[in-house]
Amino acid sequence: MRVVPVVLALACLLSHGLQAQRDSVLAHRWVGTHLGRPLHFEFYGDTMLVLNDRHALDFRLTHDSLVAVGDTLVMGRYRLSFGRLLFTTPDGVVTMATQSALARPLTGRWRGPLGTDDDARLEIQLFANGVARWRLFPNGRRTSGEWDRDFRIITFVWEDQEETEWKALYDPIGNALQFEQTVPESGATILRRTFR
Repeated sequence: MRVVPVVLALACLLSHGLQAQRDSVLAHRWVGTHLGRPLHFEFYGDTMLVLNDRHALDFRLTHDSLVAVGDTLVMGRYRLSFGRLLFTTPDGVVTMATQSALARPLTGRWRGPLGTDDDARLEIQLFANGVARWRLFPNGRRTSGEWDRDFRIITFVWEDQEETEWKALYDPIGNALQFEQTVPESGATILRRTFR
């Protein structure tokens, strides 16, 4: 009779271990092509993101299936083979590979403190064509400019009277932009990617 509780406890521990292992294996950015368009899944912690979504998805992951609901509906079966994520949809199988943190595109919205004494907040929006816009968040006037990336150094040139230049250091692990200075009389500040 004592064997049953031990077997049940062992089964619970093994299933928890397998769940943790599966979660750590999937905790990457996965890229592939679906119906001729890029498909990106990004898993970290308890969050899942899909390329071009504005909100994180609510998702359920089992040992062989994934269902995620948000801006996008994602539903299919998956398996891992030779370091690739094979995701089966009604339209066929999508082969996805991991993408390193430094390969992440920087496009999207970044928010954080401006670095001034008045606790103003800053939002920078980066576009794939090299265009950037910044404003005081939430209701400031937008200033346009350009951005360029040289490995981890991001340079912004703003189209204002002086053509102001800002430089940021990209932190791929923290997914953050670190500035020594933004506007005159500002201090160091950190902007974080915003998905919502």
